[in-house]
Amino acid sequence: MSGALRIIALTALLLGAIALSACGGDGDRDAKNAYVSQLNAAQREFATNASSVAQLGKSDSLGQYRRTLRRFENTIARFASTLRRINVPGVVQEEHKQLIGALTSYGKDFQKVTNVLDNPTARSLSEAQAALMAATQRANARIEAAAAAIDSKLQAT
Repeated sequence: MSGALRIIALTALLLGAIALSACGGDGDRDAKNAYVSQLNAAQREFATNASSVAQLGKSDSLGQYRRTLRRFENTIARFASTLRRINVPGVVQEEHKQLIGALTSYGKDFQKVTNVLDNPTARSLSEAQAALMAATQRANARIEAAAAAIDSKLQAT
């Protein structure tokens, strides 16, 4: 689970960096600042929810681990849903979609791993753990790329 929690810190850092860049200045500045504000609010909610889930999941019980993973999966889905409702400036529409896609894909990967825990074997648990680490690395890379693209576009316009 600690690998999955790294995405929380990365998301917070990346979205925080976006906030610093949106203050540039043409007539769309208000829309960009509103977007960044909404993005930061969504990120803070996600970080708070994910931290709460992580605190609940500190147990050696397989059942508790399964429940924790499902809660985290739901937290990812809620974050993606919140991002879908944000008013996105046209200049970063595609990049915002990439951010949502990264989270949606991560949620699907998480679901696959969580489903393995319904009928676990020693081998399937090991494979699930490796799959979760790989999914987290993919999500981190995709979120980082989307955030960098958003940041770049907001600075350029």
